[in-house]
Parts: sequence; structure tokens; C-alpha cells
Amino acid sequence: MKLIAKAAVVSGLGALFLGSSIALSSAGIASGARIVHPDKKTSYTCSKTGLTSYCFTVSNTSSNGSALLGESNEGAGLFGEATSGLGTYGTATTGYGAAGFSSESTGVFGASSAYSGQVPAVYGYGPIGVYGQSINGNYPGVYGYSTNSNGLYAESGSTSGSPGVYAYGPAEGAFIENGLCCYAALEAENDDGTSGYPFVAYNTDGSSTTGEFYVDGSGDGNFSGSVTAKGGYKTVIVSHGGERLAASVAMTAQATMEDTGTARLVDGEGAVRFDSAFASTIDAHRGYQVFLTPDGDTRGLYVAAKYVRGFVVRELERGRSSLDFDYRIVARPHGVSDDRLPQVDIKMPTLAHLKHPARPQNKIPAWLVRR
Repeated sequence: MKLIAKAAVVSGLGALFLGSSIALSSAGIASGARIVHPDKKTSYTCSKTGLTSYCFTVSNTSSNGSALLGESNEGAGLFGEATSGLGTYGTATTGYGAAGFSSESTGVFGASSAYSGQVPAVYGYGPIGVYGQSINGNYPGVYGYSTNSNGLYAESGSTSGSPGVYAYGPAEGAFIENGLCCYAALEAENDDGTSGYPFVAYNTDGSSTTGEFYVDGSGDGNFSGSVTAKGGYKTVIVSHGGERLAASVAMTAQATMEDTGTARLVDGEGAVRFDSAFASTIDAHRGYQVFLTPDGDTRGLYVAAKYVRGFVVRELERGRSSLDFDYRIVARPHGVSDDRLPQVDIKMPTLAHLKHPARPQNKIPAWLVRR
């Protein structure tokens, strides 16, 4: 009985293996089982050249589906290596030339072992070189990090004014933060000498510019509107000894345009004609004030007549003195309101105050580091 059972078992196994052999033979890959599920590393060598010649080709003629799928429990699902040139190259007539997806980690990871020179870990080329989109509002679309250099470096080769970085958002186009003492959160540089503009900011209504501010190559700030400051206005002047001193700006109840000068009184009368540039900036029809100071002994001076282009000065009591006198003119600026101390409603923009995004897990996997 034992021999019969043993023979039956052996016979059954033989039939089982025989059936498998027939099935594999009918599929035409009876000798290819080890290629589908290799037990050890296999390699194939060829000497093709150029990006359009391939040592190995997988083709899927269906209108849908993938030509090649690579899976791995821990290492790389698909690993490409090249002594020079491209380790992995993907192209497509429509869709994506190369795509990476991960349900829990990094979709596409780029690493370079070259620690010197302009060698990027990830390089994008095309109408849009690199495009990053975030599906979680708490994380950025593109994150750049460096231990001792630029976290993000962008350069444009356009000579028509296209920027190296263009940021757009419905609330804020860009949020820049610096958590280190004594360094700037935003640094702007232009290498065009005094002809360039290191910083330009403007606002539009969709078709035209409604307000702008820019800093020119000489460091002068230019505004298309007025400047409002809570703490007053100060300007820095350099003394004869080289010290940099802060001078306060005089404040008035309403906008004024002023000019000063020295004129001559001859036989008790003198006339002052406004400088043409000064006259073009004031509205003399709204009136102006003149303050006189004689530069010598006199009975006193007064303004005998005011005109749009100047005024006449005479000595009191029909005096006939001849001497110099100083004058100060205070007028209303052309095109500016006469409002006195108008109430100001300072509206600060709504700021997002974003938190610093979490640093992505960008450590190089141990299996990718060459030893």
C-alpha cells in the first residue's frame, strides 16, 4: 500500500509538471521562465549610439496602457545609469515623457554626486522648464533648500525683460521669509550699473497700471503716488566731518511749494520775478505769501504788489534806501488740494502670514549612494 501510494503521488506530480510543460510550450515561452522571474542579475550589452537608438525596446500598440512597469519593495522600480549623457530618457508624442507617482513619498527624486560646479540634481527644459503643483494648501508647489547657498536659483536668458522668477497668487504672488538675524528677507540686484532698476513694484486693474514704485540704479525711490509715514519724515545728510546725520522734514497743515532768494532794493523799490521752473509748479491764482528780511538799515519793507509771475517790494514811508533783501515765498502747489490736515485712513494689505512649510524628506536613499 505504501509503494502504491508513493507511486501515485509521483505519478500525480509527474502529470502536474507535464501539464505545466505543455501549457508553457503552447505559450511559446517554456524556456523563458527564468527571464520573467530571474534568480540572479542578468545583463545585456550593445553598442548603440545616439538618443534615437536603443539597446532594448518595449512597445505597447494599444491606445491605452503602459509599455513598461517597474516595481520594487525598497530600491528603485526603474533605474537608469550612464557614464555620460542621460541615465534615463523619456519622450512622448502627447502626454508626459516621464512621470513619477508615489502615494506616500516623493514622486520624482533627483540626486547628483557632483558636489562642485553647476550640476543640477534635476534639470528641466522646455516651454516650461519645471512645473510644480501642490494639492495641499499647506505645502508649496516647488520647494528649494540648501545648507549654505541659494535655496532656489532662477535665471532667464531673455533680453526682452522676461523675469527669472514669476510668481502669481490670488492673495499674494510671493511670500519671502528670513529667520536669521541681520540678513535680508528679500535682496534685489541689478548688474546694469546706474541704468538698471534693482526693484520695481506696480499694481494694475487688468489693463493699465494704477500705481507703481521703483528704485533706480542710483538708489532713488520713485512713487507714482504720495508717501504716508506714521513716524514723520527724515533724510540722511553727510556732515563736513563725514558723519551721517538724520535731518527731520518740516511739516505743514497743508501742501505748500516754497522758494527763497536775495534781491536788490534801488532807491526804495525792487522787483522779484519768479524762477520759471518754480512758477510752473505753483497756482499763483490761489494766492501766496512773501516774507521779507532787509540786509541793512532801513525804515522797513513791504510788498507793494503781487502778480502771477512775481511781486514788487518798497521801503516804508517812501524811503529811498538801496540795499539787498532776502525773501521767502510760500505758495500752493499746482494740481494739489487745499485740504488742511485731512484725515487719513491707512489701509494695510491683508497678509497671509504663512507658516514655514515642512521640509520634504529629501535625504538620499542608502541604496542610491555609491560606495
